[in-house]
Amino acid sequence: MTSYRYETWEEEIAAIENAVLKERELERESFQNSKKNAKLAKTIKSLSLEDQTYSSGEVWKLHLTATHSLSENSWMRQGTPVILESGEFSLVSQVYQIKDKTIILQYKGEKDIPEDESFTLSQWYSESTYDAYLEAIRNLRKKEERDAKDISSWILGYAQNEKPSSPKNKEEASPLEKVLNLRDYGFIYGPPGTGKTTLLVSAVKTWSNEKKSILALAPTNFACDYLVESSAKEGLHPIRLGSSSKIRESVQKYLLDVQLESSLENKQIQVWRREWRDLKKKAGAWKRNFGAEEREERKQLHSEAKSLLKSIDTLQKNTKEKILRDADLIVSTFLGAWHLYEEGKKFDYVIVDEATQAWESACYMAILLGKTVLFAGDPKQLPPTLSDENSILSHSFLEKGIERDDGTRTVFLDTQYRMPEEIVRFSNQEFYESKLKTKSEKSPFLDPEVETIFQSDKKLIWIDTAGSDAEEESNDEDESLYNKTEIDLILSLLKSNLDFSKTAILSPYRKQVEVLEAQVRKEFPDAEILPIIQTIDSFQGRESETVILSFVRTNDEGELGFLKDYRRLNVGLTRAKSNLILIGNSVTLTGDKTYRRLYDLVEAAGEHKSIFEFLY
Repeated sequence: MTSYRYETWEEEIAAIENAVLKERELERESFQNSKKNAKLAKTIKSLSLEDQTYSSGEVWKLHLTATHSLSENSWMRQGTPVILESGEFSLVSQVYQIKDKTIILQYKGEKDIPEDESFTLSQWYSESTYDAYLEAIRNLRKKEERDAKDISSWILGYAQNEKPSSPKNKEEASPLEKVLNLRDYGFIYGPPGTGKTTLLVSAVKTWSNEKKSILALAPTNFACDYLVESSAKEGLHPIRLGSSSKIRESVQKYLLDVQLESSLENKQIQVWRREWRDLKKKAGAWKRNFGAEEREERKQLHSEAKSLLKSIDTLQKNTKEKILRDADLIVSTFLGAWHLYEEGKKFDYVIVDEATQAWESACYMAILLGKTVLFAGDPKQLPPTLSDENSILSHSFLEKGIERDDGTRTVFLDTQYRMPEEIVRFSNQEFYESKLKTKSEKSPFLDPEVETIFQSDKKLIWIDTAGSDAEEESNDEDESLYNKTEIDLILSLLKSNLDFSKTAILSPYRKQVEVLEAQVRKEFPDAEILPIIQTIDSFQGRESETVILSFVRTNDEGELGFLKDYRRLNVGLTRAKSNLILIGNSVTLTGDKTYRRLYDLVEAAGEHKSIFEFLY
């Protein structure tokens, strides 16, 4: 679908601003409704305080214990914003870790936590992301941001007369050479498995050797972490901005706060912190006789504490700036890096990875932060998640940019290395005009258990639920769907010795994921590693050796709902590196022509199986 074109740049920016405002209002309404509805309320009561510990930088952790297992609270995950309350006390924080009856929260700044109290924990809602998006739009309009306005205008197809000349590439130029030739802006169109991240890291190495400043932004923490790991493997020195509660363990050592903690300057900071606490304690001490002399002494102690705190802040700020200057690459989500713009930073290069999932207003943030801005992603995959399904934001900035480009600033990656040809064949034909070539750098993962479990040596299998008692269901308070029969089938497969560490189970429907996740935890309480269970949307940009895709829909009317967004189908079909198992009702699904073609292709390139071969 082609995006709508406006008469002027100003009109298009205003339309984006209105769309962001509408999304904020819809999310605000949804949050308020969930708080009013007892069935939807996401709250845990009767928590008790176990411990409060210092982590790093300004980060603290709070250890709490519940009266019951927290495993069934599917809304609560690592990084979920929450508010902890008891009487007049409240603390906004993030979930860091959940295990059985224990939950660890993470927050910034030392807090006085009441002891021997009963706490209530609730999901929290923050508008800080919307505030940053709207601020970026306002700044893009400012006269002093003329360069950023020009870049956004050229990308969106306005001000053509002022547009800089296109890069000149030789016909045999490699993708890396084409990327390095880009100035001002450009696009990297990377279909699944085409080595987009490898290309970005190679470009970063070249720019870093030229002493250029580089910032990489991504809409998800997973994409950020993957960039950090990939660049570190190539000998680069990355720094990760953000909260450790949302960053995986292997990346923690690259966090700015962790780097600050291990710096030589931090030893002095810790000495001053202890002195500051002692001064605050002395200043607040109760005295029986409190006269003019005592008042003056307290005033002096407060003054010393204030001066010491200023010294701590100054040294901490200077140390952080030095750490960032010494980095080859700074990596962050959009919101995590926005303070750099507010501090007046401008980078030689800004990369936006997984740009298809980024809000357009987030892409403006990238443009404001960089002299040359490159957007990398796949316009045939899913756009950002939105409350308004008809929002103009459903056309990503990357999609619009590639669509309005004459081709000279778009680097298309045409060779995929992730999966066997038979797995990628449907997406290649359906979405990429059969332009993708397959070049396997290694043989697909061969697990004899997979062949035994599925009774097939094929890499692509469709397990058909037609004719069974499978049906789609929904809860009264939740429109999302689940399919108990498909869940039972998946549980049966998991019990057949599938390697959990190499398996991802995906579904378009959040309720299917939540119900399945709860069942898996119940069935395998002692498992050290569980399979990844996520929505297709959440798993975009990731991969697994074996992927099981549960379609859920089973009805006589052939209703597919948002399965008809074929970008979601494309994402789901292209996550597997070795084995792709589709579970769905052929009667319901093949009423749609696209799913009919998929079903036929599986017959030609893989194998059809019946649910009756595994259940009943």
